[in-house]
Amino acid sequence: MTNIHIGKNAGSQVKQIAPKLIKQGFRIKACKHNIKLHQLPKDSKYLFSIRNPASRFVSGFYSRKRKGRPKFNIDWSPHEKIAFQDFEHANYLAENLFSNNELGISARLAIKSITHTGAHQFDYFHKAAYFAIQPPITIVRQEYFEKDMQRFLDILGINIKIESLLTFDKIKSHQNDYAEAPPLSELALHNLKKWYIQDYMFYEMCEEWLKQNGHI
Repeated sequence: MTNIHIGKNAGSQVKQIAPKLIKQGFRIKACKHNIKLHQLPKDSKYLFSIRNPASRFVSGFYSRKRKGRPKFNIDWSPHEKIAFQDFEHANYLAENLFSNNELGISARLAIKSITHTGAHQFDYFHKAAYFAIQPPITIVRQEYFEKDMQRFLDILGINIKIESLLTFDKIKSHQNDYAEAPPLSELALHNLKKWYIQDYMFYEMCEEWLKQNGHI
């Protein structure tokens, strides 16, 4: 089966769990970040993770600002270099997304130039958005990761508690603390909801699918 790896949506945590399921007879292949559902074989069994768009934006911004460290060390692109020169913090960028001036233009260019913040979650289902045609095994919500991954194990008939498979090594799971970064203001949150409106609606659609299919 395949894990569609949408950046900053707990994909690294799924990758840490995957090798531990091989003895149970299940192999989970992690896609590269650029692989979308329509590129998989039509009979593929797959899962994917979703995340609140504002939370994902903050995580993606600071992940690239650190160049992926400490787990990775991927240098900025020339476009990312300009973006981080113009915007030190995610909140400042988000607050200016719809400013009608040069700063607004810079904010819009920056958010599209930074890896992760420029990619929308719903884009991974370009040309393949009807789950009725090719439904996932389940959908994992980053905010409810342990609960949703336990459901995934239960669906597969794997009698293991998810807690026994988790890693608490923040480097391996690619988790970071953004407590020292300025929190998103009401204006920033408002702007992000406008900018990522498709992803907010997609998140709601995924939760509705989970409810309709008895997953939550």
